[in-house]
Amino acid sequence: MHSIIELTRQRDLDALEYSLVATVAELLPVSSISLRRTAPDCQHADELEEILRIEVRKVANGKPTFACRQEQAMVPLDQEVKDCIEHRQTRVCRQPQGLFRTLLPIYAESQFMGVLEVVSHEDLTASTELLEALVKIYSNHLIIIHESERDKLTGLLNRRTFEKKLLRLLSVQKENKALSQRTGGSKERRACSSSSQAWLAMLDIDHFKHINDTYGHLYGDEVILMLSQKMKQVFREGDLLFRFGGEEFLVVLEPVPLEDAHHALDRFRKAMADHVFPQIGKVTVSIGFAGITANDFPQTIVEYADKALYFAKDHGRNCCYNYETLVAEGKLEAAQESGSIDLF
Repeated sequence: MHSIIELTRQRDLDALEYSLVATVAELLPVSSISLRRTAPDCQHADELEEILRIEVRKVANGKPTFACRQEQAMVPLDQEVKDCIEHRQTRVCRQPQGLFRTLLPIYAESQFMGVLEVVSHEDLTASTELLEALVKIYSNHLIIIHESERDKLTGLLNRRTFEKKLLRLLSVQKENKALSQRTGGSKERRACSSSSQAWLAMLDIDHFKHINDTYGHLYGDEVILMLSQKMKQVFREGDLLFRFGGEEFLVVLEPVPLEDAHHALDRFRKAMADHVFPQIGKVTVSIGFAGITANDFPQTIVEYADKALYFAKDHGRNCCYNYETLVAEGKLEAAQESGSIDLF
């Protein structure tokens, strides 16, 4: 009962996902549980993104212990999953080695959202009503959280979710670094870690006030919508996209080398510059970005990216600059970490 109460009180998407899987693991005799969701703007209809998995590895003192894996991966749809989705019905399938696989489709307001897979040594047919109830609670809260975390005009993540998601990213980076130090890691992993990191980019629409004043807010909204659509098209599925307020947007890029980050952001800048609006003509964006390290405060990272953005604004607009590069070249003074900026 306690785990169900925890599931119903969640107001955070990541916590909600974990709570659903943990609740099932605690209530039923399972071997593994996998939560698979439709990836944002995924172009492939034959796969889902596994965002969370719990494995029951051993039993100590009569109580199972769980190993949680949150490394996201794309999983192809097999025929059993396809049947589950097509018929919108729970399926219990017998598997090799005496296992049973229970598949539950997840829908939110008639929109398909994903599948919950439960694998057990026992036939859980008698527990399908309980599982379906838990999935329904999850999908109902999914709608509420989506509305609270998303900007109504663009569908991008909103400003109120930024700090929470960035702090979570920093926490994961610290955990990965600690794990790498304990295990040593492979040479390939160390090489990747030394040249790749996450990045925070600030995007600002050039002369946006002039667009609103000249053409009206309806045309301004059209520009914002087109920009958000191009963000979804250009950036990767794992990148986090935010409307930070007005004409300002943020992108948190998954770990890549500096050159790749700059290339991705500049590709977006060019995509916007090449688009022609019927009434307005061409609209450009300026971009500043900075590396995200586990030791930085969110406010500090935003400050670095903001300084690079203002450099772009002061040097012709319609351009993209990296904070660390500007500091290394002596074009910007290194900012002093104050921790006193109140963004939220």
